[in-house]
Amino acid sequence: MARKNVSAHTDEQFALFIDQIGTMLDNEKEAQFESVVRRLVRVAACEAKDDGCDATDHDTVDDLHLSPEPPKRPYPLASGGGAAGTLPARPDFEAIEKAARQSGASSASLMGLIGQLVFSWSNNESMLIYILKVLLQTDEPAAATVFSTLNTTRARLDLVSRLGRIKLADRETRMALDHVVRCFNEINAVRNEFLHAMYAVDAKGRITHTQTMRLINKSGRLTFGQQHAIDRERIEGLVRTCNELRALNRKVWDLLPQLAKAVESAASVSSAAAPAGTHPNGN
Repeated sequence: MARKNVSAHTDEQFALFIDQIGTMLDNEKEAQFESVVRRLVRVAACEAKDDGCDATDHDTVDDLHLSPEPPKRPYPLASGGGAAGTLPARPDFEAIEKAARQSGASSASLMGLIGQLVFSWSNNESMLIYILKVLLQTDEPAAATVFSTLNTTRARLDLVSRLGRIKLADRETRMALDHVVRCFNEINAVRNEFLHAMYAVDAKGRITHTQTMRLINKSGRLTFGQQHAIDRERIEGLVRTCNELRALNRKVWDLLPQLAKAVESAASVSSAAAPAGTHPNGN
């Protein structure tokens, strides 16, 4: 639900939050830390009742019932002692759902765009297996093993970029591969915005803004949960990103034959230039 104040929590509550950070950021307690954050940050993340609308590729910005409400400021983390206060009030889900039905507000179109983002991203990222297969000159199971062992997108893209530098002699192909890596990195930033955030819903059932799930240190002042409005500009950016993902998928498919040819050519030149019967670490 929409808030009239920057935060509904007292300094004492946030002080308790800070006190618990040091003891709850262990690997085994990551889930507990997230639970504490969710309790202390007052965001009504209830979802409006589905009105039966189906999100399709033809969704428009006007279908999204955007709220004119501006983004809120991040929550300041105050210092000081004190005991835990009361928990936030439970949202009035029935009232929100009723207001959403009466106002025609629906999250279906926005959820459809986010679903499209997830679907396209996953399929595109899996294409890195084929790129690794070509660059490593190995089979698909081995390339998939490398892909899954590197469990972050950044690590996978770093490996692709570095292999391109040592495996490709053809400048045009290397530039095309670098372009694909840049596209992945740019789109991944948008993906993270929507996948690693909480969503706030106002009293009319409209999703008003997203809030990041991380601490931000700005000018020596800690805040939690930078907020961004779900406005027309943001939605148009999300639509562009989905279109860019479709275009990126085709770029990768077009690149693969060129990449394979360039790697084979470079390997044959390197093999012909290497003296027979030598090894760099031999005695």
